[in-house]
Amino acid sequence: MIVAANFVRLLASIVCLLVVSFQTVAEPAEEVVQLSDAETLVWMTDQLRSIDHPMEIRYRFERTGTFGDGFSDSVRFIVDAVHDDGMKSAQLEFLTGDRAFDIDPVASTNVNPVLKIYLQGDVYEMNRLTDPEGKSKERWRYFQRRIKFALAETASVEDVVITFEGEDYAAKKIQFAPYVNDPKRKLFKRFADKTYTIIVAEALPGYVYSIGTVISGEPTDVFPLIKEHLQLIEIKAL
Repeated sequence: MIVAANFVRLLASIVCLLVVSFQTVAEPAEEVVQLSDAETLVWMTDQLRSIDHPMEIRYRFERTGTFGDGFSDSVRFIVDAVHDDGMKSAQLEFLTGDRAFDIDPVASTNVNPVLKIYLQGDVYEMNRLTDPEGKSKERWRYFQRRIKFALAETASVEDVVITFEGEDYAAKKIQFAPYVNDPKRKLFKRFADKTYTIIVAEALPGYVYSIGTVISGEPTDVFPLIKEHLQLIEIKAL
């Protein structure tokens, strides 16, 4: 059963995974709820505060592991304009070709949608992996809830320093494993030990430095079952 605090958390984090689009950070709900540090970093932060001119932010996405074919692809987040109120006009190209997500541009935003779209794609992929016959097409919603609860209750946040293009940035590393104590994990045991690592930095243009997930294989396996990683590779002015 979802307790009241968790229900309010779901309302307060409406900016998260439900819609494959991006928008502004929502105002907190009127009822005061103490969000976790991880929730605040992921959902309730002005992620584009450090951008004061149009720019293109590029990421590399890679999938490796022993389960299925690996691939690499690209992600482009483009800030077209900076408005007087600090909001941005922006668009996102997440992956290319047949893998590309259909994402509409927005005229006013203060979030980098890369994080939300990555996690949305992740729960869709978990649905596919755990239901190869396509009998439970809405199972992704269950995985989505587990990620929300992990961010609220069990995620760890660590201070780290990252270096990008010769400059150091104070950053936060967020780590969580949403299915470790999942009561339904036996239904998808092969994929249940999945871990997530997100690194963000407020002073870094675009905020998101990297996102990664790992599903380990058997204890004797040299390589993980599935490893996915999105990494910032370039920031350039337009």
